[in-house]
Amino acid sequence: MKSEKTNPLFPIEINDYPKLFDYVLTEKGLIFFHAIKRKYILGKDMSLDEFNKLRLLYVYYATANRNTSEVFAWQDICITLDDKGIFEKNMYRSKEDLKNNSLIIKNPEYRSGLYRQYVEYVKENMKK
Repeated sequence: MKSEKTNPLFPIEINDYPKLFDYVLTEKGLIFFHAIKRKYILGKDMSLDEFNKLRLLYVYYATANRNTSEVFAWQDICITLDDKGIFEKNMYRSKEDLKNNSLIIKNPEYRSGLYRQYVEYVKENMKK
């Protein structure tokens, strides 16, 4: 159980984090991510599209950098937004906008199905 306390995406190895997602932030995307994260932290009004982009960019940022504390923070933001009734909706459109504005690009390290291992692990352990 110690692994789950220190690795928020257990059973995925921390060194495999950069392979989890199909896109990564560009330099322009990193700047935008910090701006939208700051807006969220300061409690500014945000649109659903901005919340979607925050969710996406946060996980891309945290996993590309193998930063477990940022992954925990991303998970916390997702839970907090869900608790507030701000659910993921129109994510495809938000992601397309990020791509079209060159804020994210294809991840050359991406390994299809890797994130599914984490999701299946969580689902299996929720049953117990």
